[in-house]
Amino acid sequence: MKKLLLLGTLSLAALFVITNCKSVDNAETPYLNVSTPSVNFDRYPGSREVGFDTNAGELEAVVTPVTARSWCRVEIEGARLVVSATNNTQPGVRSATITLTGRRKGAEATVNVSQRANVANANQLPNDVRISVTSGIASEHQSGEDITKSFDGDMNTIYHSRWGGRTQFPVTLTYNFNNAPAMDYLVYHARSDGGTNGNFRKFDLYVAHGGNALAKYGEYDFNGSSGYISFSPTLTNVTAVQFAVHSGLGDGQGEYVSCAEMEFFARNTSGFDYLTIFTDHSCSELRPGVGQSEIDAIPNVFFRDMAADIFLNLIEESDRTFRVQEYRAWVYPGVQAAENKTSPYSLRDNPAGIYVRADEDLIVFAGDTYGQNISIVTQDLTTHGWGTQHTYPLSRGMNKIKAKAKGLVYVQYYSPLGEAAPRVKINFVTGAVNGYFDVAKHDDADWTRLLNAAVAPEFDLVGKYTHLTFAVDDFKAQTPDGKTLVEKYDEMARLQHEFMGLYKHGRTPDNRAYFHVDYDPNTYMYATSYRTGYTKSTAGTILNLSRFVQNQNMWGPAHELGHQNQVRPVVNWTGMGEVTNNIYSMLIQTAFGARSRLITDGKYSSGFNNIVGRGIAHNDIEDVFVKLVPFWQLKLYMHDALGQTDFYPDLFYHMMTAPEPVTPATQARFQLNFVRVACDVAQLNLLDFFDAWGFLTPIDRVVNDYGSARFTITGTDAESLRTEILSKGYPAPPHDFTRITDENLNLYR
Repeated sequence: MKKLLLLGTLSLAALFVITNCKSVDNAETPYLNVSTPSVNFDRYPGSREVGFDTNAGELEAVVTPVTARSWCRVEIEGARLVVSATNNTQPGVRSATITLTGRRKGAEATVNVSQRANVANANQLPNDVRISVTSGIASEHQSGEDITKSFDGDMNTIYHSRWGGRTQFPVTLTYNFNNAPAMDYLVYHARSDGGTNGNFRKFDLYVAHGGNALAKYGEYDFNGSSGYISFSPTLTNVTAVQFAVHSGLGDGQGEYVSCAEMEFFARNTSGFDYLTIFTDHSCSELRPGVGQSEIDAIPNVFFRDMAADIFLNLIEESDRTFRVQEYRAWVYPGVQAAENKTSPYSLRDNPAGIYVRADEDLIVFAGDTYGQNISIVTQDLTTHGWGTQHTYPLSRGMNKIKAKAKGLVYVQYYSPLGEAAPRVKINFVTGAVNGYFDVAKHDDADWTRLLNAAVAPEFDLVGKYTHLTFAVDDFKAQTPDGKTLVEKYDEMARLQHEFMGLYKHGRTPDNRAYFHVDYDPNTYMYATSYRTGYTKSTAGTILNLSRFVQNQNMWGPAHELGHQNQVRPVVNWTGMGEVTNNIYSMLIQTAFGARSRLITDGKYSSGFNNIVGRGIAHNDIEDVFVKLVPFWQLKLYMHDALGQTDFYPDLFYHMMTAPEPVTPATQARFQLNFVRVACDVAQLNLLDFFDAWGFLTPIDRVVNDYGSARFTITGTDAESLRTEILSKGYPAPPHDFTRITDENLNLYR
């Protein structure tokens, strides 16, 4: 039952009568209890719930003072008061008191309401001076995407090198100036259209200033994201800046070079020296001895309010926890992906717990950046796929950013040193606190509290090996315990890593695996570089732990993570795109206690009848689950029957590190090599097993598997491999295990 009654005129809408269903005939002493005596709001619109219990009948709620009635509202839903606040555009903290009384006299309670002040307007902060580019020239460009598109002031247009993998490195981009008197820094803006092709990686920077010719200034790596370079000391009389780009992100057809906008700036030196008040460039702590008189003397209102918030302890600890954090560095995911021949993991390992709205002035202070390339990215998943993303480089000290779109904020900080690199302290002065849950920082009791305080459509759930970003309403509906859920996802990732030999051979990814919601109703589940996506309709099975571990519900996330972990192309040759990833799915399904899908779906018998029984080539079968059978049988026999649990870990390690085969010329060389390596790792002659499953059966066909490729094994190819294996003198395995299954495993022990 819900009732909201405004008594008096609209201009004095102050009194809310809330009726509950309790009987007033109860002879007990009247009582009225509320679950909390106070509620607090950030400056943004929001609502908070307060539970109550009473036997006093109808309740009256009076909001005081009168001026608070324009922004503070209260209504009832069941046995809960819902207190709402509008946006606070004023520079001061707002407060109100809700007095509740029952119809039976003697029952009364109060709830104090406060709302954080609006930080002083960002327009009070000085803007640095943008230096105009007079002309530019590139060593190459794609038609319609020349270098002028990178200094036209439009982030939606881009410079791009030649398409089709025809980029000739290094690509030089030269920007000319009319003898700019001073230049303090430059900002490279990577494309923001959702693509990544051409985003800068390694490059050399050359500058011409002070009447001199171009000379090398330094070597840099932007790791495929936007970047910032500071010039110290300030460059004077600048005539040209040149980028010699040696590598950029690509699409599998080649690498490219692209740029949405290249900006050059001179610092505005007329601003307030905040280091006279704050301990460092993060502006998160006051210097010893700074008191009210020193704060009152600050000439800039923005900095005065910042200092006062700290001095008067007006920033709630729950907010400060997320606004001011020290962020660790991560190894760029593409580095370890290249080493392991897998897909790269997450670019979102540093959630800030901050939500920004479109066109909002986001004010961020960064402490010492140690010369590293630090940036933030906003991500709005509501636009489908990976959402709308915008990247903003950060410099040491104040960063004044006009948000191009709404979204959750993540810090991007990459270093070859990973966690051993120094941490960077960042203070988000503006933006709304959305929070996140991290198993390394929070406990069970924090989950509901943090989730209920979220203001964005999505929420970040961070584990040790995995990171989930899903809709707040789905988490609320499906996940009563976020900690246990993400720990199960962590277990899934850990088991796959262990199976791949990443722990044994010291190749564990520094980055987490990233799982996120996709609001596109036309998709389902998928994997791609940096992430795996799941349509909102899957929340009931993948976010509900009790359902997730049942039957085959865990198959989807295990399957998509398996795609990211496929060692390509050596264990992912054409025709195996939806096969070898399912070795991992089977691993998780059986480890989580569900019955083998190869049993329930009848795939063993189908494989025995259609490949083993008929002598068909393995890659002539279209059914990906039938193709999976021999790969899983190797696990059952080598790991479970013979106890050689290092078989797959060592096989994967060899595939990651050994030179790739070059003959025969088609993709079939990888299948033949798999047979070779399996025998070498097992130290067994497994030719009969692979013969039975058609791995050595002659075949010549074009296989369509995320693109078409010819797959050819001749009788000569097969015989050559047989001769090679036989020459090594390996013994035959103790059993003919071509018909081993999950259910007859004990016969082979």
